[in-house]
Amino acid sequence: MPKSKPSKNYKLMRQISSKIRKLDASEDVQYLIIYSFLYKYCSDSLKDYLLSSIADKEITLDEAYEKIKPDLKTDAIKTFGFFINDADYFIDDVINSAFSGRFFTHHFFSAFRQNVEFEEGSNYEKYFSFIFDAVEHAVNFSKFEYVGEKHLVVKDIIYAISRLDVFEDRFPFTKVFDRICQSKPVAVDHDPDYITNLISSIVASNAESPKNVYNPFLNDGSLLINLCSEFKMPWKMTYAKSQDKITYCSSIVKLLMEYFDLDCVYSELDNPFEPFKNAEEKFDVIMSRFPPITSKNLRRINESQSYEIAKRNKKSEIKDLLSDKYNINPESFETDSELSGALESLISKMDLKNDIEIQFTGEYASLKDSEYLFLINMINSLSDDGIMVVGMSQSFLVKNSLETLRKYLTCEMNHIDAIISVPDELTRPSGLEIVVVFKKHKTTDDIVFIDMSNDYETRAAPFATPGVFRRNLILDDSTVGKVNDVYKNRLTVDKFSNVVKISQIKDDDYNLSISRYVDTFEGEFINLNDLKNQKKEFTQNIEVLNEKIEKMMDDLGIRY
Repeated sequence: MPKSKPSKNYKLMRQISSKIRKLDASEDVQYLIIYSFLYKYCSDSLKDYLLSSIADKEITLDEAYEKIKPDLKTDAIKTFGFFINDADYFIDDVINSAFSGRFFTHHFFSAFRQNVEFEEGSNYEKYFSFIFDAVEHAVNFSKFEYVGEKHLVVKDIIYAISRLDVFEDRFPFTKVFDRICQSKPVAVDHDPDYITNLISSIVASNAESPKNVYNPFLNDGSLLINLCSEFKMPWKMTYAKSQDKITYCSSIVKLLMEYFDLDCVYSELDNPFEPFKNAEEKFDVIMSRFPPITSKNLRRINESQSYEIAKRNKKSEIKDLLSDKYNINPESFETDSELSGALESLISKMDLKNDIEIQFTGEYASLKDSEYLFLINMINSLSDDGIMVVGMSQSFLVKNSLETLRKYLTCEMNHIDAIISVPDELTRPSGLEIVVVFKKHKTTDDIVFIDMSNDYETRAAPFATPGVFRRNLILDDSTVGKVNDVYKNRLTVDKFSNVVKISQIKDDDYNLSISRYVDTFEGEFINLNDLKNQKKEFTQNIEVLNEKIEKMMDDLGIRY
């Protein structure tokens, strides 16, 4: 049977990835990529909807905009949350009309921002405006308006994104966005497939018809998206937090692509350890993957990146000065090539060494012991029958400084319902990981321990990325199904699970190590008494043998 050809989206994804690697991992490129995917998705989704709406009217889209634009706008905003107010500003039209122009990148950005409309005060307006502002603040558009390698590469990336098929099934548009965002130059924080698959499955099997879901460490939104696919009827309200700005923008775009109604999504760019400000009620479900306890989470801004930031800040400072003092229109710096060139020339002659800082920034610092206490706040924010499922480091189970916390969560409040190990094969090299299930009000006085270290099956994740084998692995459906069955029915299975009474955990000084309660040893057990007797017998035999040797040496007259 002949091998099928790679899909169009897959081939374009490889092209985009190759071109991105030619650029520095700078904020301007990262934001332009996220913005381009947003524009492409919104443009093609809306255009396809509008064309299907007028299919029986025998008019063109341009004619429909002239004759029935108010009706189109009302229907589009009701369906999608947004509307492009001019037929000339769909992405393909903008590419065709402006691609060869010197100021293409700025025009490409302005075209969507200035022509997309929302219902006033909607979350769509809030999130889109946030992304637009982030792009405008991060991107120095004049840097991309001069002929040069970087300028051409960025244009090629935007063009390749515009050629993607939003409606392809073989390699979906959303998966292309995932893989590009997970690449090193973009570096959006993401949850691995193996953990999203396991956590969302556990939640879906144990939470009936939740009204709301909260993820304090949103990352790229994969957990919420996976959980939504598990439910036939998704929940109503979604709450989330993110601390990294690029990841925050990416997650909003991804949730939009996965058909989340953004008017029912309340996501904050804020410290995840602080209480959620705008939640009006308790959460039915809380789920998340906490950042690993490692200093590797810190991202370093190098000197070249810092120079670009200093250069951009200085340019913005000069623009503000000239605009205020000499009444120069700020848009002139983008449209007037002579003025833009003069500004570039001036910046190049400046010494910006004092403005350059090499610093650590970005994601999360190591989790401190005290920050584990926010678990208690999370549990308190659950509804009475709420469930919280989180992935975290295995050190939580045995670390001496956390003994008081384990005592509180197990014996005093009885909040921990299950502890599940994640196979080392999947978690390398980030470290050993566990999934812990908490409940606000338990009806049992025990904890289910599940150890998958030996008994599990893996498979390749759908739409896997070439060259990163381990990252593509997820738990097989049969293994996930077994975990859910054991947990839900609280089963003890030889070398796989054990249901342990809280009283026993108390006797063990609140040690929650899975290996303490689930025996997965495959070898032959040795009786210590038998071993002691064997040693005694060997010693006696050696003494007898030594006596015989001594006698033989005496008979032969041999002495040392």
